[in-house]
Amino acid sequence: MHTTPEPQQSGNSFGFTAWRGHSHVMSAPHAHNDIEVNYCASPLTYESGGLTSTIPAGVPCAFWGAKPHQLIDITSTSPLAYITIPLAQFMRWNVPTASKSRLLQGELLLAPSDELPDALAERFDHWSGDLHSGDELRARATALEIEAFLIRMTFGEWSATAATPDRSSISLSRAAEMATFISSHAHTPIRVPDVAASVHLHPNRAASIFKAVFGSSITTYLGQYRVAEAQRLLLTTEMSSAAIGHHAGFQSASSFHAAFAAVCGTSPAQWRRQHRTPVSATIA
Repeated sequence: MHTTPEPQQSGNSFGFTAWRGHSHVMSAPHAHNDIEVNYCASPLTYESGGLTSTIPAGVPCAFWGAKPHQLIDITSTSPLAYITIPLAQFMRWNVPTASKSRLLQGELLLAPSDELPDALAERFDHWSGDLHSGDELRARATALEIEAFLIRMTFGEWSATAATPDRSSISLSRAAEMATFISSHAHTPIRVPDVAASVHLHPNRAASIFKAVFGSSITTYLGQYRVAEAQRLLLTTEMSSAAIGHHAGFQSASSFHAAFAAVCGTSPAQWRRQHRTPVSATIA
């Protein structure tokens, strides 16, 4: 395995990166606006939105990370490999449109065993090394290889989910419930008291628990989730910027533009022009 450092989240994305190493269960859910691909020689169990998904050993899976999710079970002796692809970059790739849509609707894609490259774990090492090398040509080659890998993954199946067992930590459970409430109601004019009421807590107590678990305030988390939804709509619809801001849950054009610029460093319209792919460029 390469010894490259594990990627860190910046804003609402990890960026285009690959990594393999020894990992552990996550202490709390997190969310990011990337397509994530995970692979492990042992089974993986994830929780998202109150549902669990168990990934069989040796089967890569892909999902959109914008909804809060958490790795809750992994064999400590088995290295975990993953790739993150920013949403805008993924939408430019020639992954079948139907598969893109299912991923953005929250479904989990499982790769077929007969479409996996040889020595897949070592390929993750190679991709990781190339993406950290600073060599633009190697990074371009890696992007093409990962794009082809994702296209082959779409020949696979979509995972079923089951109810999540009760958690031992009350604070963790409440924080996860609040994050799920945010992801389900972000398009409405919810505020901190509404999020707190969803778990029957005083707003100050809810805010304290959420901050301790997620490392960010409820308001910041809500804003980043709304920006992720706006990015999805900018790439997948012809809606105007004003309509997208309203649909994503922002109560004014000024609040939408300020939040979007804080996360993406540019306006929604400029971001769309930079990242939008012509419809004819994707596989039907």
